Amino acid sequence: MGVHRHTALSLVLVIPLGLSIASRVHATDAPNRAGVWGREQAGHLLRRAGFGGTPEEIDRLAALGRQKAVDSLLNYEDSPSNSTRAPVERMEPVERAAMRAASEDERQKLRQERNARDQVQTHLLRRWWIGQMIETPRPLEEKMTLFWHGHFTSGAREVKSAYMLAQQNALFRANATGNFRKLLMEVSKDPAMLLYLNNAQSNLRHPNENYARELMELFTIGRGNYTEKDVQEAARAFTGWSIDRDTEEFMFRPRQHDAGRKTVLGVSGNLNGGDVIDAILAKPQTAENMVTKLWRFFAGEEPPKNVVRYLANVFRKNNYEVKPVLRAMFLHNAFYARSVMNSHVKSPVELVVGTMRSLGAKPVDLDAMVLGLRLMGQDLFQPPNVKGWDGGLTWINTATLYNRYNVAGRLVSGSGGRGRGLGEMMLMRAAGDDPELRERAKPTGTQPAFDPMPIIREHDLSTTNEIVDHFLIRLTGRTMSDDRREVLIQTLDESLKNRDQAASPENADAIREMIMLIVATPEYQLS
Repeated sequence: MGVHRHTALSLVLVIPLGLSIASRVHATDAPNRAGVWGREQAGHLLRRAGFGGTPEEIDRLAALGRQKAVDSLLNYEDSPSNSTRAPVERMEPVERAAMRAASEDERQKLRQERNARDQVQTHLLRRWWIGQMIETPRPLEEKMTLFWHGHFTSGAREVKSAYMLAQQNALFRANATGNFRKLLMEVSKDPAMLLYLNNAQSNLRHPNENYARELMELFTIGRGNYTEKDVQEAARAFTGWSIDRDTEEFMFRPRQHDAGRKTVLGVSGNLNGGDVIDAILAKPQTAENMVTKLWRFFAGEEPPKNVVRYLANVFRKNNYEVKPVLRAMFLHNAFYARSVMNSHVKSPVELVVGTMRSLGAKPVDLDAMVLGLRLMGQDLFQPPNVKGWDGGLTWINTATLYNRYNVAGRLVSGSGGRGRGLGEMMLMRAAGDDPELRERAKPTGTQPAFDPMPIIREHDLSTTNEIVDHFLIRLTGRTMSDDRREVLIQTLDESLKNRDQAASPENADAIREMIMLIVATPEYQLS
């Protein structure tokens, strides 16, 4: 999204709070007493297990009680899905004989055309997924898909196949809260992963250690719990796990597989990839490492040791089923501690998707949202490295904070087509003269300015105080300090066209400007 110039009054809110994020994130207030449940806790659960929601959605969860509220999010299979198929097609392979017969210039041109087509398809994939996250009635399904995307990373630049990345995304969604062993097996055979970590070329004579190393260090057991010899032996076990280049599907090449005796994590024999995964899952450190990563993602801080032990035990007792661990996490009192609530720095995806869902706004300018995420440091389908995004305070620096204020502001003020020119030009250039591709690459449209009046009428808000308080709670889940709240009220008062009737449609612009001030505060950067 393009650069947005906030009013001078926004600085009254931004500057005094600019240095407060770190202290808020590391707050150490005592946890809630057992059994506490209300709108505050329900809103917290919806923001963390999903992307936030409207007051009506929060009220519904609050009325259910903690256990039923958690189950309603976890058992999303009971709700109909509005998921659509990713708008990505598999490109037919070029015949090898034709490539050999072509001149170098012809081969270069063909490669450029295919790369351009893949760039367009990757962009279409990004905007499709953003739309899915905003409009899904099953938010935990998409939130877990996002978790696995950052955990089992693969990048568009390295994979060079939007189709494979779309298939991987579907794999994460299908196994979002399923069995971790099954997911590990599927990921180990996933074409995008096989290309990203070079296992497609791993063979009997030259075993590639990249996947075996990251499988242990990042995906499962964690650094310090294996040896270099374990990595080398595991790499041998995964030789021959490759791709059929014609179909872009997994292929086992038995002649390239090392069938010799191997020892991984104390387990010996003619081990294959599945045996390695079983050896990894047999180690208690694997469950501990995984529940720690899940806690960091959803709670936004390091988990207490007793919580790690408890959740890891739940994970192992349930044969590495993910859903029971999530249920235990979302029901745990520590998840609702004051140090956890309202202290997690939103990822760019959470910022964009959460803003749209909280306002109940319909996504239109998905192209601008793709660009906005990139400017804020979270380019979907292109994590920075195999570790994924670090998250937390790493989302906040001088450049990204400015972009976060502007992107959130544009979601409220509307895009007006601004800031898309360069991206649109590059996209159409990549599409070239292909009419079908140019049609698919067309911009999704201009994001309209958010209209606050239906909310004003629905909630019968009649005074500036009521309007400010409603949108503060709606967007941040809490009120601000009296002096900062007073700035918002005063700003709205001074901007009204019809001061006698704050809820008059004539005041829509003033109310929208006030909402833009809220989303441009450091408080709004926290979930």
